[in-house]
Amino acid sequence: MGIVSENVNAQRTFQSLSRPGLQNVFQIDDRIYSGSAPEGRKGFEVLKKMGIKTIVSVDGVIPKLKLAKETGINYVHIPIGYDGISHEAGLAFARVSRDLQGSIYIHCHHGRHRGPAAAAIVGLCRGSFDKKQAFLFLEQAGTSKAYAGLWRDIGGFQVPSPNIKLPNLVASAKVDPMVMAMVNINNQFEQLELLNASESPDEKETLQIILLLQEGFHETSRKHASDYDETFKKWLNESEAQFKRLGTEIRKGDQEQIVSRLKSLKSQCKRCHQKYRD
Repeated sequence: MGIVSENVNAQRTFQSLSRPGLQNVFQIDDRIYSGSAPEGRKGFEVLKKMGIKTIVSVDGVIPKLKLAKETGINYVHIPIGYDGISHEAGLAFARVSRDLQGSIYIHCHHGRHRGPAAAAIVGLCRGSFDKKQAFLFLEQAGTSKAYAGLWRDIGGFQVPSPNIKLPNLVASAKVDPMVMAMVNINNQFEQLELLNASESPDEKETLQIILLLQEGFHETSRKHASDYDETFKKWLNESEAQFKRLGTEIRKGDQEQIVSRLKSLKSQCKRCHQKYRD
C-alpha cells in the first residue's frame, strides 16, 4: 500500500515495502529502493529475493562486504552526513544513476533521513521525479525537517551534464575516525535501550554494554576530540560519567532512576547532535 502524507498535497504516493530484516523500505521507481541497513543475513537474503543487484550505503558504518558477496550483491559506499550532501557525493549519486545496472537499494542506518535524501538525488538524476515529488518522497519516508541541509541540497541540486567527469565508485570508502566512534556509540546505545525495554533484561549483558559506552566516550575524548571545542570535550566527559552512574543504578535495580538516566542521556545526545552533527 502507498503511504499518503498528511502534510503535503499528495500528487503521488510511494510504495512502502518493509520486510523482515529491512525497515522503512520505499520504492521510488522500477529500479530504485531506499530503506534501513539490512539486519544480518536475513536482510541480505530478502534483498536478493527482491532482485537487488547493488546496495548503496550512505552510512558511516563500514559495509558488510562478506555478507553481500555471499548473497551475490555488489556494494557501493558513499557516506554522507546529516548536515547535507556535498558536491562530490552528488556527483557520485549521479554516477550510480548513470552506470549501475539492475535494481539498487540505497540505505542509511534507519532508512529515514540520509538514505531517502540520497535516493531522491538518484531519482532526480534518473528523471523519476521532479523537485516537488522528491520533497514529497522525503515527507512520506519520514525525513526530518530538522536536517535542513538534506532538504536544502536536494532543492539546490542540478543534474550534471553528460560531459561532467563523475567520481569512481568504491565498495568501502574511508570514514573519519570520529564518525566511526560516534556510529559505534549510537549502535551500542540502541542495544541498551532495547535491552532495558525487554520484560527481563539481562543484567550482565546490560552492564557489558554500559562499560563499552563508558569506554567509547572516554576513548573518543582522548583520541578524536582535539579538533573540537571545550564544550564538546566537556559533554563527552559528562556522558561518560552518566554511564558510570547508570551502571551503579542497574546493580541496585533502581528502575525509576534507570529510566530517568536513559532519558537524560538521550537528551544529551540530541543536544550534541544539534550543535555538532546536524
